[in-house]
Amino acid sequence: MKIRTATKADLAAVYGLECSAFGDHGYPDFFLRQAWDLWPGSLLVAEDKSELLGYALAGRGESVNEGWILSLAVAPAARGQGLGRQLLQAAVTALEEQGCARIKLTVLPDNPALHLYQSLGFAEAGRETDYFGPGEPRLVMVRS
Repeated sequence: MKIRTATKADLAAVYGLECSAFGDHGYPDFFLRQAWDLWPGSLLVAEDKSELLGYALAGRGESVNEGWILSLAVAPAARGQGLGRQLLQAAVTALEEQGCARIKLTVLPDNPALHLYQSLGFAEAGRETDYFGPGEPRLVMVRS
């Protein structure tokens, strides 16, 4: 398994994983392209034998020392093998290397990944019942 910075050629496969993981609530393909342009080095992919099995998207926040984990997805066949942990840790490391001392993310309150985030030092900083609109609750988590 190899984790590396995404290339332009990876964007279609990243979008496929995004759709598979998040359905209608995923990021559109054009956003992923613009994120790749806007935050160089912050879209990471995991591959095995040229097959893309997961990705993490991170970006800088509103202040110079703040970063965000915007998306993390692992292909269904690769789940439960620690790949999500590896991707999240790589994204956190990349943000820290850019000077981010505070890293945020949001998650559904009942998402099983909540335990992964907590195990890597993220703590609940707040709850919003309509984060992405009515009926779209999220926990806001922070790692300092």
